[in-house]
Amino acid sequence: MTSKELITNEFNNLTKQMTSGLENVKTFAVGEAWKILQVVAASLIQIIEKIGTDLSSPEKKELSLKLISGFYDKVFVVIDIPVIPNLLEPLLHKYIKAFLMILVGSSIDALVTTFRQTGIFLKKQLDDNSYQAAQVLSIKLP
Repeated sequence: MTSKELITNEFNNLTKQMTSGLENVKTFAVGEAWKILQVVAASLIQIIEKIGTDLSSPEKKELSLKLISGFYDKVFVVIDIPVIPNLLEPLLHKYIKAFLMILVGSSIDALVTTFRQTGIFLKKQLDDNSYQAAQVLSIKLP
């Protein structure tokens, strides 16, 4: 099996556990969905970092966005927006998902940076160009 397949299998197991824990919930508020997506993203990032050592950073992010999008489709069948009539909510569902996925993409970047800075992940070696760019921008490097 490839590392992408291993990561997908591991994430599917996580999805099954979360889905069974949320099976009685029929609707989610956007805020609740966002909180769950953040936990899922953090868990997935750790899985990918552990198993996907052969993947580049863009491949890892692409895989994580794909898996989280699938998770969203499985778990968040209905998102409740308090000010919108229930009749219109299904029409807005794809826009809500698109918005939340944009936030998830940014959140992934922030989580990876945080995990590296706090020692959860080892910091990647900076090449000379990155080091010089950081010096020009006055970024404090370890």
